[in-house]
Amino acid sequence: MFAVALAAGAVCLLLAPGASAGTYVIDNCPAAGNGNAGAWTVFGSPQNVKGTCSGGPGDYIGPRGGFMSPATTAGVQIGVPAGSGITILEAKVWWQASAQVSGATTFGIAADNDGAVGESLTPMTGSEPATYVLPSTTTEITLANYCSNDDAGAGCTLGSGENNILELYGSQLTLEDTTLPSGTVTGGALASSGTVSGTASISYQAADASSGVRLVQLRVDGEPAAEKDYIESCSYTDFQACPPGVSDSLSWDTTTVANGQHRVELVVEDAAQNTSVIYSGEVMVQNAVSSSLGASPGAGGSPATGGGSANGAGASEQAELRLGVAPAITRTYAHRAVVIAGRLLDGQGAPIANASLDILQQAVGTGAPKLVAEATTGSDGTFTVRVPAGPSRLIEIAYRAFSSDASYATVAGVKETVDAGVRLRVSPTHTGPEGTIVLSGTVEGPIPQQGALVDLLVHYRGRWEPFRTPRTNAHGRFRVVYQFEGGVGHFPFRAEVPGGQAGFPFGSGSSRVVDVSTN
Repeated sequence: MFAVALAAGAVCLLLAPGASAGTYVIDNCPAAGNGNAGAWTVFGSPQNVKGTCSGGPGDYIGPRGGFMSPATTAGVQIGVPAGSGITILEAKVWWQASAQVSGATTFGIAADNDGAVGESLTPMTGSEPATYVLPSTTTEITLANYCSNDDAGAGCTLGSGENNILELYGSQLTLEDTTLPSGTVTGGALASSGTVSGTASISYQAADASSGVRLVQLRVDGEPAAEKDYIESCSYTDFQACPPGVSDSLSWDTTTVANGQHRVELVVEDAAQNTSVIYSGEVMVQNAVSSSLGASPGAGGSPATGGGSANGAGASEQAELRLGVAPAITRTYAHRAVVIAGRLLDGQGAPIANASLDILQQAVGTGAPKLVAEATTGSDGTFTVRVPAGPSRLIEIAYRAFSSDASYATVAGVKETVDAGVRLRVSPTHTGPEGTIVLSGTVEGPIPQQGALVDLLVHYRGRWEPFRTPRTNAHGRFRVVYQFEGGVGHFPFRAEVPGGQAGFPFGSGSSRVVDVSTN
């Protein structure tokens, strides 16, 4: 418990916040969007405990009674698990402490490990939250109704029968987790350091005893290739917001990269966005490729040497290969790809069917192109193939296609801009009309030392409205707090990264849309 040594009329103290890295938010009770009391407990005497904030009379937790002895307290408190590495940076609480009807004076007190951070002689309504910014060492919060010793030991009468001594209607705690997740790889071809082809997998066990395991991601050559997000198992109502451990596997289509040596990493992320690389190794990708891998456009037969088309369409200079990108680029956080489409016509404009084509990818200004896909034209001479986008460290990638038959060696080219990868999280996704949410996320690297700018937007009154432009840290992470001002309904949020930033080698990019409801 805590010692009370306050004079009447003390003011609320707002103390310096701790670091924002490795943070997450948990919500408890209806005013914060759910009916789960989490780790909040009721203390004090006399009392009849209302230990749940859903069900029963009133959506709160707290002690009930008709009388309090002088110099005693009753209320609710919460403490982080011992040895968890978690601290409480900020507490936003909806609460009310009842006033006496006779006897000594009562008043509400909010306290952390080191003493009171707020006091009120005026009964609070609980409709507006009180926000306490706490020292980075805070591990306990207490909300109490204190009966003073100012009436010659008469105590505090709260009324006849059973009365509410203190009610906690809701809380939003911003927590910092300083521990890292852990894990081991338990099997799979991607962990064998051998040769792989087709779809290969990696099995793992991941653990985090503090905030819990939120995400496991497979990276190939530093780029996200596959991931498992355990958000459906994350309640964000207790200190361990996500599962303490998971046992699972990830699969990856090795045909999305060129044959050869590739680095494979498995990364675990906890609810506070702390990450650990639990595996790093190399595999040799070896998938079947066409015999034209080493060929160059224009090589082979020609009209002079008798080379001809598979369907008699004529010589290479008479063939026309139309190549385009449709659409220009598609992307998700875990995978980038472009769709290459084209059409092969003969000298008279007729389609050339069943022709084999090689799709090559080449970074602008670099050496030889590499084969990334093969295609066969259909009866109308068209083809469509999905290929991996270029490495994220490069902006412009040139694509070209040529026929394995030299008669169709006409080359066409297109360029594709690699967009920035942006990931957005919002917590909670359900709150009140005056509620506060935390928007956090990451931008794919490499990130300049000064960070990258991120535009945060909300869809309001039929259009996207920017409301904040934070700068990430050098690891690409950002975090912003947003408070609604009486809005009721559904509000989509998204994050965008503008292109052309100094030291940032990407085009613009956008996250998925996250929907938040208020009522």
